[in-house]
Order: sequence, then structure tokens, then C-alpha cells
Amino acid sequence: MSQSSQSLRVAIVDTETTGLYPSQDRIIEIAIILVEAERQTGRIVGEVARYDALQDPGFPMPYGAFAVHGISDAMVRGQRIDAQAVSGLLSQAELLVAHNAGFDKGFVAQVMPECASLLWGCSCRGVPWRRHFPVPSAKLQTLADHLQLERGTAHRAMGDVETTLALLRTELPGEDMTALGHLIRKKLR
Repeated sequence: MSQSSQSLRVAIVDTETTGLYPSQDRIIEIAIILVEAERQTGRIVGEVARYDALQDPGFPMPYGAFAVHGISDAMVRGQRIDAQAVSGLLSQAELLVAHNAGFDKGFVAQVMPECASLLWGCSCRGVPWRRHFPVPSAKLQTLADHLQLERGTAHRAMGDVETTLALLRTELPGEDMTALGHLIRKKLR
């Protein structure tokens, strides 16, 4: 799929971690879906690539983290995220999107330090969900439930990326664009 001036590449990213703080906790899973989207509307033209990997944090999984994502010590033992693969995908994107970009960006930096200089958009705080839909919050699963979207496995990186992608495809009422289109306009204009 060739990229044109009418389209752009967007990487949807999610991480699972051993805790909440990149300065002391570790990334244990990353998922990325790289898509081609219409620049004007944000409508997805197609999927370019995807990557999903686990990583051993080098210490036992904290129970609190395991209770959230269900990733066990046995699942991550000996696993490594391929930093070159991550960098290769993310560097192709004009925009990186995560449902809580402030959180994910810090953990992605453990694998790809230069990601801090890339352009990030947040599908949680960067889209005016409540202006368009009567939702109680902008949490990923709450929005997916309300909008009756097909969802991936919650609190697993690829599942959350798939749910975020479905969310980004959502047409915003009264506008000729998707939620992704809103982020593109906000971040690239």
C-alpha cells in the first residue's frame, strides 16, 4: 500500500506493564497496529503491519499488575521485545495514538527512547467523546460498550489496540470525519 499526500500512516499503540510509573516499573507487553488513513477524514484505508510481543521484566510479576492483565511470570520468562521492530513500525507513522498516551509513551520509551520526539495523540483525552455521545466516561471499555464496538481482550496490549482501532473508526455525528480524523486535525494542522 503506497502512501500519498491524501493519506498518512498512524500507529495505534498499547502497553501492559508491571505498574504505573515508567521510572520504576517495566514494560512487559507492547502491541502496535500500523494503518493507512485518509488525511481529511481519518477513515482507515487499510492495515499496513502489526506487532505484538511480551518481555521479561527481570523480576517476579507484582500481584497487582497480574490482577489487571493476567500476564504471568511463566508467560514472560525469557521473552524480549524486538526494539528494532518497534522502532521500524513507529518511525513509519506520522502520528502515534494510544488510549492513554501519557502513560504508554513513557513505557514505549523503555524500548525506543526516541519515541518521545514523535507526535502522539490520545484517543481518551484528545477526542470530545462527551460532546458527541452520552457516555459516563472516556475509558476504553466504557466507550466500546456504549458504541457497541467489536472489542479485543481487555487489558492485553493487542486486544486494547484492536478496541482502540475500532474506536478510532467511529464516525463523529454531525462531522464528516472519524474520531481518528479529529485527532489528525488536532495534531497535524
